[in-house]
Amino acid sequence: MTDPVRELFDDFRHDHEVLGRGLHDIATALRSARDEDAADAARRLDLAAGAHIAFEQNHFYPELRKLIGAQEVDRFEDEHARGLAAIVRLGGIGPGQELSAAERAELLAQIETMQVHTDECGEHFGALGRIPRERQAELLAALRDLREQAPRWTALVPDRTAG
Repeated sequence: MTDPVRELFDDFRHDHEVLGRGLHDIATALRSARDEDAADAARRLDLAAGAHIAFEQNHFYPELRKLIGAQEVDRFEDEHARGLAAIVRLGGIGPGQELSAAERAELLAQIETMQVHTDECGEHFGALGRIPRERQAELLAALRDLREQAPRWTALVPDRTAG
């Protein structure tokens, strides 16, 4: 027998591991001034993280607002916007293009903000357990539906790329 509560928790944790690895790859490449590698990693993360980011923003964060308040969720959304801005910029780097040192530093700061966001998700996991069981089953279905749709992160909120 499946347990939607456990499955939602496991899927959520898996998504954060994927996000964390992708952000790490980008940050490592930026720190080494390997701009094309950073761009490739950003394009991969754009595909890999889109469903989860859409899930958080459209389904989970409205629930989270009720549990921990708007101010904290607004911060999470701002962190997403910063990460998105970096993914958009890095995804636009073509072969042979290089970033300036200042732009690389700014992008690294945006990626590091998103890394902290991902690392602090213990609070998210704790909140999952406070959502009623039937709502958790609905959230699991929404997450899995978004995974089937496979949206790009960059297609979700194109007007919030300033950060």
